[in-house]
Amino acid sequence: MSLRPTQPSDAADKRISIEQIAATPITIGGRLLSTRFFLAPLAGYTQLAFRLVLRRTGGLGLATTDLVLASMLWSERPKSMDLVQTCPEDRPLSVQIFGGETIHLVKAARWLKEHGYEAIDINMGCPMAKVNSSGGGARLMCNVDGAVTMVSRVLEAVDLPVTVKMRLGWDSSAITAPELAAAFENIGVAAVTIHGRTRSQGFHGTVNRDAIRDTVRAVQSMPIIANGDVRTPADAISMMKETGCAAVAIGRGAMLDPWIFRRIQSHLNGDTIPFEPSRDEQIDFLVTHFTLMAQQHDDFACLMFRKFAAWYGARLGIPEDLENRLRRFESFAEFDQIVEQIRRRHGERQCEIPTALIKVPNGPVEHW
Repeated sequence: MSLRPTQPSDAADKRISIEQIAATPITIGGRLLSTRFFLAPLAGYTQLAFRLVLRRTGGLGLATTDLVLASMLWSERPKSMDLVQTCPEDRPLSVQIFGGETIHLVKAARWLKEHGYEAIDINMGCPMAKVNSSGGGARLMCNVDGAVTMVSRVLEAVDLPVTVKMRLGWDSSAITAPELAAAFENIGVAAVTIHGRTRSQGFHGTVNRDAIRDTVRAVQSMPIIANGDVRTPADAISMMKETGCAAVAIGRGAMLDPWIFRRIQSHLNGDTIPFEPSRDEQIDFLVTHFTLMAQQHDDFACLMFRKFAAWYGARLGIPEDLENRLRRFESFAEFDQIVEQIRRRHGERQCEIPTALIKVPNGPVEHW
């Protein structure tokens, strides 16, 4: 179901009604999801180890894989196989595919069906030039009829739930999300996730909640999932209140605060004391994430894990010199030594703001 914004004249009733609905499960494509707060896909980050460690903190309803190039998936290239690696604990899960050729998306969808995956998400929101130049990502939003035809072919090819993740449009003069969402509902898409920025914005500026609300109002009953600039439980609830969305997908906010789903759950449970992870929980999160990554990638995990250091540092109570070492460590033994130091010196750092937010490409979006 999709929520409709209530009238602002009765703020108390609005707060109660939205928060009560936010605390209930939701069904999308025949799958019952225990919460309405999802992990959005983020290229290079939302792989198996990160999904699993977030699930173990609690409060996560649905996770989606890192985006996978459709042609590389059905041809079973090693990198794509890594991106879609999963396990029974990693449920419920959707696999996000992208590409500019319908035949590749159809073949990827069939491959996913044949290999036991439960749901497919089609990317129409990636702003990167290397994706858009091949006709994929946000470029698909520029041709409404073509996008609808492409998605309909995927729907015809498999009997799995198919969802779409997109932006508001290419730029402020071409906001096509409402029209696309209505068309997707008509052909049987299970849900649409809207990142509340245009392609031209990239990750800059602020999310346009009014435009997300317009998309919610353009559909009859298909769930609209809102995405963008949600970093606290208050952000998540206000997103639902202001847009009428049925659920919220959180990407960079989950990387900046791995306990955001747990915090939202605590808030909706009416806990009078906001949830805060203990010292041991913070360090154990770090260790568990790396351990899970090493189980999948062996020694290469040392290199892969370095990019998490800049935002783990302050949030997990890691002194800056040890955070710097996490950016450069080369072995399991060195990681263990760093963790031992963290256990002894945890909390020395006073600033709670991560050293760096999630990095996005520099320069004009046209150069991405």
